[in-house]
Amino acid sequence: MLAKNNVIYSDWYMVQIVLDYVGFDPESYSIAIQLFLRLLGALVIVVYLPFLLQIKGLFGKDGILPMEEYLSRIKMVGKKRFYYIPSLFWIKANDTALLALVGSGLIVGTLLMLGIWPAWMLLLVYVIHLSLTSAGQEFLSFGWEMFLIEISLGMFLVISTTPYNMLAWLGFNLLLLRFYFQAGISKIFSGDPNWRNLTALWYHYLTQPLPNTLAWYFQKLPLWFHKFSCLYMYFVELIVPWAIFSPPEVRLFVFSQFFALQFFIYLTGNFSYLNHMSVIASVVLIHNKFLEPLFSLPAVSEPSPLLWQQGMAILGGIYLVLQVMSLWHTFFPRTFFTKIVYFFRPFHVADPHGIFAVMTTKRYEIVIEGSDDGEEWKEYEFYFKPGDQASRPRRISPFQPRLDWQVWFLPFTSFQAEDWFQRFLLKLLEGSPTVVKLLKTNPFKELP
Repeated sequence: MLAKNNVIYSDWYMVQIVLDYVGFDPESYSIAIQLFLRLLGALVIVVYLPFLLQIKGLFGKDGILPMEEYLSRIKMVGKKRFYYIPSLFWIKANDTALLALVGSGLIVGTLLMLGIWPAWMLLLVYVIHLSLTSAGQEFLSFGWEMFLIEISLGMFLVISTTPYNMLAWLGFNLLLLRFYFQAGISKIFSGDPNWRNLTALWYHYLTQPLPNTLAWYFQKLPLWFHKFSCLYMYFVELIVPWAIFSPPEVRLFVFSQFFALQFFIYLTGNFSYLNHMSVIASVVLIHNKFLEPLFSLPAVSEPSPLLWQQGMAILGGIYLVLQVMSLWHTFFPRTFFTKIVYFFRPFHVADPHGIFAVMTTKRYEIVIEGSDDGEEWKEYEFYFKPGDQASRPRRISPFQPRLDWQVWFLPFTSFQAEDWFQRFLLKLLEGSPTVVKLLKTNPFKELP
């Protein structure tokens, strides 16, 4: 057994030598990793600041979907509730607990940005955002929430040891590959004719959830421009990601393409913090030799205890295998892989990715009106959702008004199916102060 272990160790040592030779080892990206940590900390602050203004109206005792009430209903499944809804809110979910967790997120983001205990801060980002997302129901069901959870856990595993965890580093890079490739392939697999005939982006500028001013101008451009843009998007999402496992010069090109795609999506839309986070995650593609003229090399720490390195290497190996399984499942679904990947789904370790796989071709807007006499009807106005046609759409990302976003989905389902919307209307009829604060105008300030 000792001889067998020595052979395995020798083989892995040779793999590391090869990775070092091609410049792929994580130590060669130490500056980029430090940049990732600081930038992610700043992003966490940007993500959590809006929650201070929104969370009571969304999940508070007098909010649209009270979290205490939601978790009390889940209790019927017994101990499995902790698996299906892994959240700190099982301890307490009242208004004070909601604000306390958001405040904790702001503190953790600040410490991460300042470079204080980065590994543990990443782990706390994972736990805090997992807690919010798991119990957040419709208002935290977006792909970027899961991606933030994934990259926080993945990078925690990478930097949890000195030297960095090689297996987790491979897994993190594979996550980047999956994130872009699955976004592209989901559009192909959906069978949507608009993606196949390259006209989808012409509709996108018009029908996206919260357009900005530039989207109006871009939509007026010639059809050939939209088709070319669609082809370029396919190039970046379907072809470029496979060059991630390449020498430093090629990885720098990959970063430039990811950055360009995210920049133009940001330029013409309001997709919360998705574009900013995608660029931050891609920073790890930049080799030290390209960053040394601008930043100093991080100080070299003492090696971690061997037992700790071995334990984290096992976790890094599991993380890598899950990324491989999730990617493999995209092409060749296997029952065994499906069971394993879905087993980890509540913890968002290796989620499938993809957005707008089917393009919306018409824009519908829900208008909410109230009346106190049954004859004159007055409109409730949202802050950012398109409504008044005389108002210019605004740039608001990376801020996400979660209520405005969620209203965009309403025309595609039935009223009966949207429990949250029914509760929202009830809260307007009751004049709930925390819910009304989520709106720009309340035409019935004196009496609901």
